[in-house]
Amino acid sequence: MLSPDQIVEMSEAIAVLLGIGITWAVYQGSEHAELPGEALTPPPGEADDARPDTRGRTL
Repeated sequence: MLSPDQIVEMSEAIAVLLGIGITWAVYQGSEHAELPGEALTPPPGEADDARPDTRGRTL
């Protein structure tokens, strides 16, 4: 059986690893994101896309 100190230490380690994993998941692939000012301006006579291209975008 685990002592209370071991449970606290294990919980802290799991929380740290979970935080690192979430941070990696959010920022993974963000170098391909479309940044403000980099988007192409479509010609004025062209209709808007019904399904915009969302590849490479982050949260």
